[in-house]
Amino acid sequence: MVDIDNVLVSLGMGRYQFMGCMLFGLMIMYSNVSPVTYVFTASDLKYRCEIPECDAPNPEGRIYDPEWLRFTIPYRNDTNQPRKCLRYAALSGPLINGTRCSSGGFNESLTEWCRDSWVFEEFENTIGTEFGLMCEDNKWKLSMVGTINNFGQFIGIPVSGIVADRYGRKFTMVFCAATSAALCIIQSFSNSYSMFMVLEFVSSIVSSGIYTVTFILAMELFLPQQRVLYYSILECFLPVGSILVAYIASLVQDWRILLRLVNIPGLLFLSYFWLTEESMRWLESQGKHDKVINALKKIAAVNKKPFPDLPTNTQTLESVDDKDDKDANFGSIIKDIIRSSTIFWRMIRCSYVWIAVTLVYYGLTISSTDIAGDKYLNFSLVLLVEIPACLLNWLIMEGMSRKMSLSCMFVFSGVTCVMYNLMPSEFFLIKLSLFLVSKLAISIAFCIIYMLTAEIFPTKMRATMMSMCSMLGRIGSMLSPQATLLTEYFGVYATMLVFGMTAFAAAAITMTLPESKNIKLPNTIDEAKGIGTDVKPKNIGKNSP
Repeated sequence: MVDIDNVLVSLGMGRYQFMGCMLFGLMIMYSNVSPVTYVFTASDLKYRCEIPECDAPNPEGRIYDPEWLRFTIPYRNDTNQPRKCLRYAALSGPLINGTRCSSGGFNESLTEWCRDSWVFEEFENTIGTEFGLMCEDNKWKLSMVGTINNFGQFIGIPVSGIVADRYGRKFTMVFCAATSAALCIIQSFSNSYSMFMVLEFVSSIVSSGIYTVTFILAMELFLPQQRVLYYSILECFLPVGSILVAYIASLVQDWRILLRLVNIPGLLFLSYFWLTEESMRWLESQGKHDKVINALKKIAAVNKKPFPDLPTNTQTLESVDDKDDKDANFGSIIKDIIRSSTIFWRMIRCSYVWIAVTLVYYGLTISSTDIAGDKYLNFSLVLLVEIPACLLNWLIMEGMSRKMSLSCMFVFSGVTCVMYNLMPSEFFLIKLSLFLVSKLAISIAFCIIYMLTAEIFPTKMRATMMSMCSMLGRIGSMLSPQATLLTEYFGVYATMLVFGMTAFAAAAITMTLPESKNIKLPNTIDEAKGIGTDVKPKNIGKNSP
């Protein structure tokens, strides 16, 4: 077998890796399109009842908040916004000053429903306006789109891993990207809410595997000492896809056109069958050594490096730990987790931290469209702060311990969520700044939790625990769209308060996890149990519980 790492060292970093970084960066950028498009396709708009007695007969002449509005429509006490589908009953007496649009023209003790005619602050064609999902009592149907999207990812993440192991990384990446694009384009022709939801669910299952598989393929291109740098660079591509979605949505303001414009480019990723190479490690594990050699020779040719002479007795690619991983099955790993109370409770605590970070992260992303001001700009700014977050997280981890840096980011995010609630609405820029700082902190926490999780579990179960924690973390992302409903039932402060309290609880639980900075990655359960203690494992190399 070929020692791929040693060959890559001799071939160095060059044009091949740069081109690969750009190609995979574009794929990672597209991977974030499906998880955020529903924010605009199922957007909840600002609108009120049409008041025929007062509104202009011409729709173009109507305005959302005229001076007479408080005499005709009840207002919410928490948001100071007019009710969407309630109005006061008009009195049948004589007109006052030739008009009924005054404090004496309507009975403010009697309200009526309006469900067929509205005046919008800014009209957009969303699934809500097209499929009749109007009024506060239908808002749950709009937020359910996000929950279904994240539930699809919950299912799709482990499925894509199985497909990648069976059929290859490159095939899975291209198949997921192109199929997801095709499904979303079909979704744009939906003629009912049910059809839209079914396609949302299926497309999210397929698209969920794009990021993980692309990340694995990309990391193999780079030398070990340079993977951290290129990981940060590739992560910067992720929010760009979402920002482009927001920009296109602001231009077209039509959910059907939006789905087509952002997904038609996804069909072009079929070209990656020819532009990219299959994972060399996967090829080697399948016994396709000739293809590994051909891939390495292509790297040498593009980088203009001589291809090294491979010794006849080349070291095997698999280490002892790799063999243990192949011999271990899922059932035996679960038994080991249950038998070791230390590992079991560590998994429970780590899973809560994952749920918390995804709830706050995706919750803030979705809630950004509810901030006063231009929702497209707010959404873009909330995603833009992820770029410095990708670059800052490694500086923070270098300067602080793992769990201290993670806990501090949770506290920072929680404090700014609470301060956002306390800040009067008149100070819009300060509130927006607090919101952005909270998103920056939770974005950094998201990066740190990946590293911490990988370091506190033994080699035998590391991949399994990463996938399990990530999958359970999707519970938080499934709940995040529903968190916006708290505003309707408990007031405008409820959502941010929940995010803040969740972050504080996660910060406390994080401090109970073991510290893993600058330690050798544990190979056995005994070594993992000894992290953060002075106890030395007695049987190094044996996976005793």
